This record gives sequence, structure tokens and C-alpha cells, in this order.
Amino acid sequence: MSAVFADPELSAIKLPPHSVEAEQSVLGGLMLENGAWDRVADVISEVDFYRADHKLIWKQVTRLIEDNKPADVITVAEALESHNQLDEVGGLSYLTALAQNTPSAANIRRYAEIVRERAVLRRLAEVGSEIAELSYNPAGRKASEILDEAEAKVFEIKEAGARGGQGFQPIKPVLIEVVNRIDELYNRENPSEITGVPTGFADLDGKTSGLQPGDLVIVAGRPSMGKAQPLDARVRTIGGWKRMGNLEVGDALASVDGQPSIVTGVFPQGTKQVYRITFSDGRSAECCAEHLWRVHSRHWEAPRVLETREIIRLLQSKRHQGRLWIERASGDFGHHEPLPIDPWVLGALLGDGNLTGTGSVRFSTASPQILALMGERLDGMGMVVNHAGRYDYRLVREDGARVTGLSGSQPNPLRVGLEALQLSGSPSDRKFIPRLYLEAGRQARLDLLRGLLDTDGWVERWGSVRLSTSSAQLAEDVAELVRSLGGWCSVTTKQPHFRNVAGLRVPGLPAYVCHISHPEPQSLFLLSEKQARVPAAWRRQKRLNIMSVEPTRETACQCISVSHPTRLYITDQDVVTHNTAFSLNIAENVALAAGLPVAVFSMEMASTQLVMRMLGSVGKLDQHKLRTGRIS
Repeated sequence: MSAVFADPELSAIKLPPHSVEAEQSVLGGLMLENGAWDRVADVISEVDFYRADHKLIWKQVTRLIEDNKPADVITVAEALESHNQLDEVGGLSYLTALAQNTPSAANIRRYAEIVRERAVLRRLAEVGSEIAELSYNPAGRKASEILDEAEAKVFEIKEAGARGGQGFQPIKPVLIEVVNRIDELYNRENPSEITGVPTGFADLDGKTSGLQPGDLVIVAGRPSMGKAQPLDARVRTIGGWKRMGNLEVGDALASVDGQPSIVTGVFPQGTKQVYRITFSDGRSAECCAEHLWRVHSRHWEAPRVLETREIIRLLQSKRHQGRLWIERASGDFGHHEPLPIDPWVLGALLGDGNLTGTGSVRFSTASPQILALMGERLDGMGMVVNHAGRYDYRLVREDGARVTGLSGSQPNPLRVGLEALQLSGSPSDRKFIPRLYLEAGRQARLDLLRGLLDTDGWVERWGSVRLSTSSAQLAEDVAELVRSLGGWCSVTTKQPHFRNVAGLRVPGLPAYVCHISHPEPQSLFLLSEKQARVPAAWRRQKRLNIMSVEPTRETACQCISVSHPTRLYITDQDVVTHNTAFSLNIAENVALAAGLPVAVFSMEMASTQLVMRMLGSVGKLDQHKLRTGRIS
């Protein structure tokens, strides 16, 4: 074995950390008991030995054992001799001394750990010298670059030092641990399919039973890939429609159920093939093949989130044709700005009013209840209803357009309001609903629809609601109005005829018929006689069935992520569509629902930006208001 020196001058020399005795014990133990290889193979390697001769011996011992050959003093000496290395290691006498001076291989793993620890210390000392040299001679590099390189070198040592931490384990204690875990799961008080940490995605949890201890889950995809819509697609915000291409992080969106929702991310997707997905009441929206939809079917116990391409595949089967549907929004969104005319009054004027002429506004009705409703709504405006013969009435100022202290006739508030809305003078085939009303709050929109249906709508004997108009624009606006309230509305065209003074049957203006359905049909009317003709609720609701998916064009697209818990948002023609931010949604669910710690590593945002976004997502807060401090 090695000699022990007591020379003080030699002791003062700073030799690299090493343990010759531990290295000798590892090599001697292996030549005594080749089976001990399994206990040290995961701990050390050739580079961990300090002495060069020990590296050569380890290499030959390793080669023999891996080839299933005996590795004793004679076979190792022969292997070294064949490579002309026997004399370099001290010959057969040194190999014999290694084996004779090692009592047994019982503690060989601890010897190997000592060798490994000394190797780590040597590497740390080496890296320390390299870092010191970099600091004294930066060679034009910035301090931040040198710091990054130094950190990488030290981290590399840390990673390498972790080798051997696990090692081989006998199966018996592991088997006992597994059986105990199965018994624990079997005897739970509240059995559940989810035995790990729930992700918040029900279908994924159903397949994986949640995130299990020791799992390494890799999401194989770049952030927010796919799920795109064209830049010219519209998205409904709290105050109205906004083009997809104009959305910004923090924009407040309308949501499927009225809960707060904001844009949490905007991700351009480049040019993609776009498809138009059309529904049973005629509404449609465009999206790419990877875009997501929350789809229902009577064959499924719960809705499924499907890609557009999967919907295309399902529609090829007769079983699913016309039997897949999406949900509708509740309609709880819209602005609350002042409106120039009461919404019900405006609806009644669009239904049975004459908007042409100047001065007073005229309308027709044979219903005493309509007259009473009109009087109540106009009372706050200082207006009254005056009879103008038969079923015609004029809506005039209560003071006769004369005000003490003012000369001349004063303007009619209704006429002023109609002019502001650009409706004054509109004939019946040019009527429309102003955008200010279509994007107002839910109650205002509902009152507007009630005014239209109370005056110009009717109920079929089987309970279906209809409205007919000669204005194509008004029909389109009524469809948008109904859909924005969570209803179903299709539009058909028919050609009416009449007989002229000569008795000839001639075509009149085309009629556009709106076919309307709503989950609460009686809420569509204030007129009691029409309320009585519809049921309180439909026994069978009209569904928003998916009818077709057809390719349309290739165009620039964009994806957004939203903060709403369902990841749903509202796009063109009040179509409810899906978005997901998969990894962050899992992190949010684990932190909030399961109450477990979560670490988020971001390569693009500073910690303050990340926390600002998290506050917006969890608290459903407008990011712009957070950034400017203008929160309520």
C-alpha cells in the first residue's frame, strides 16, 4: 500500500482532495467480490479516481465484469499486460497487495462514496481556480457574462454530484410500500377516480387519476399553438365587438355566464387554412383546424372539448350529423351608457311606428295595453299619447311644445332622439337597430326586443314566436339581438303579393321572417295576451346544432388566452367558442383548488409582470386598470 510521509514541507503543499486508501479499498474489494460491482457502478466512474494507476486498474476491472468474465488479481494483471500497462500500475505485486490488504467488500459502497466526494471537491477547487482566472482576466467580457459562466460551471458540479443518490433498491420493501398504498386507496372513506393532484381538466384527470408523485409530465407543444381565428373575426367585449387582431392583454371580455373575463395572452399564428362552422339558426364563425370547441351530444355524459378537425370527422357519421351542439351565452354583458330613447319605446316604434316626417312621431296599435305601456314609458320624458283617428296615435310633448320664457315651438324629444340615432325619416324597409342599443346592457336589450315583439311579433298556436319585417337590416339586427340574449333566431325570406287597383296580383316588398326561440319565452313579452300564448319554458329547447364545417380561405390568424374558468369566449354572431392555456391552467387549479405549492419558471416576463398577470387572471381584473392604478 502507500507510504505515510510526515515531512512538514510536503504537508504544507496543497494537494488536491483525494483518498488513496478509499480508492485502494474499492479496487481490492471488487477483485475479491465481483458481485459488489452492482453496489458501486452508479456511484463512481473512471474520472473520479485521483491516481492514474488506479484509473487504469478500474478500467480493466470494469471491462472484465461487463463482459461477464472474472476480475481477480491474475485476470486483471493479464488484461493490463495485454495493453502494456502492467508496469505502469506497479506490476502484479501491487495488484496482489490491493487484494490482500482489503479485508472484505462489505463496506465497498461507502468507500466508493468517499472517492466520489473527493472527486467533487477536486472539481470544485478546479472550477474555483478557473473562476478566479476569469475574474482577473475578463478578456473584454462583461461581468454578467462571466457570472453566467461561473454559475453554469458550479451548477454542472452540483448536477454531477447528485449521481449515485438513488442506486439499486431491493424489490421486497418497495413491494410492501406499493401494497400498502393500494390498501390505503381501497379503504378510503370517499372513493374517487382522482388519487393524485387534480389538474382541473376533467377528461385528463379521468385518464390519469390526477398528477401522481414522481410524475414528469411534458406538454409537447409550443405555447398557445393552434386554436386560432382570423384577424378580422370579431370578439365580444364588455362594451361591444372588437376585431381579433386589435385585442390586447387586459381587454375585458363578455363571457358565457356574466362572470368577469379578460384577455391574458395574445399569440399571432401566421397564415393558416380557415374553416367556417355553421349552426342550425344560420349563425357561423371562422376558425382554424386546431381551434377548440366545447361540444355537447346526447350520446355523451358530459361535454367534450374538440378540435375543429375532430368535429369534421364526427360529422361524416350519420350518428352525429345535426346532433352535436354548443351552448349559448346568458347575455349578461353590455355597456350602461345613457340611451336617448327608452328601449321598449324604441322597439315599439321600430315595430309599429312611422318614423318619417318631422315634428311629432306617429305609431299605430289596437291594443289598450300597448297604449298604457307607451304612456307609462313616455311619462318620464314629458310626453303624452294623443289619438289621431282609428288606430293611429301621435306622441307629443305634454306642454304642447310651448315653454314659458322660450319663444316658438320646442322640439319633440322623441324626434330629436331619432335624429341622433339616424332613424328619423327611415321608411319601413330601411329601419334598423342602432349599434348603441345592440351593445347595451342585458335589461336594455331585453326591453328593446319586448317592444318589437309586443307590437309587431306574434305567437303561433303551437307557441313559436315570429316577427316579420320588410327591412333586411332590421331582420339581421333582430337576429343579433335575440342571440345576444341567449336565444335562437333564424331568418327566412318570403315574397308576399297583393292586388293593385286594377285587380292584378303583383309582388310586394320581400318579407324577412325572424323565427325566435328563448329558454324563457314569456320573458320576451310585456303584453299579457302574448305571454299567455307561450309556455313558461319549452319542454324541448332548440339547440345550437353544428350543421357544417367548410374550408373558406387562407389568412392571417391569432390565438388568445382568456381568464374565464371555462376558457370560453364569444365570437362572431354570439358563437361561444373555447380557448385554453393548458399548463398555466393546471398550475392555477393546483394552487387554488388543491391548495398545493406551485413554482412557475418564465423565460419572458419579470417576476412583477408575472404576478401582475396572475392577479388579473385570478381576480378577473382589467390589466390596463391594474397597470394605471385606476381600479375601483
